[in-house]
Amino acid sequence: MKLSVIMPTLDEEEALAAALAHVRAGARPRLVELVVADGGSKDGTLAAARASADLALALERPGRAYQMHCGALAATGDILLFLHADTRLPEGWLDMLLAAWRSRPRPGSTAFQLGFDHPAAFYRVIERIAAWRSRLTGVPFGDQGIAVAREAYLASGGFPDVPIMEEYYLLRKLRRIGPIRILPGRVRTSVRRYERGGRVRRSLRNVLITGLFHLGMRPRALARLYR
Repeated sequence: MKLSVIMPTLDEEEALAAALAHVRAGARPRLVELVVADGGSKDGTLAAARASADLALALERPGRAYQMHCGALAATGDILLFLHADTRLPEGWLDMLLAAWRSRPRPGSTAFQLGFDHPAAFYRVIERIAAWRSRLTGVPFGDQGIAVAREAYLASGGFPDVPIMEEYYLLRKLRRIGPIRILPGRVRTSVRRYERGGRVRRSLRNVLITGLFHLGMRPRALARLYR
């Protein structure tokens, strides 16, 4: 079983080399493929990707869902793991994924538990809320390292070209195959966006966007709120 780690990037020069090195450290030769799908970075992101990834795609425009879909089409692995450049996988992540995807019945998709790279109690609360949200909706955050079987991804049509909430659209389709399985390991996601935009403000905005999505607001309108 081969695993493709697909990372969408946009001006991630500072974070990318460390992100790819972290994945490599937990991988095994010929078992893990690293695919970077860049959305037109203006810095040295693409050069860093070409230096460290197995495949670096230079796409004509940004859009996380679009970039991940292009990466999935180019990937050769049996399992596709979608990973953000500012998220670090837990120790033993490869063994967890292989065990889950070799089990029977197979899951429809997998994800890790959400964690943050900051010691503040505020982020422990957000982690608990995220776990509750995943149980309620059946959909994890994109930061949690969502993995799907390549055949199922392609059969479902993959990520639609939407500016936000792309994981909802994909996992709704994959539920027909099986439930999402949350693995025991916890990722460490950077808090840079929370710290830059204000912890409480950003958290409330995320709750608002999720609620409006379930009420039927269109993704492009939600994306304006997200910015």
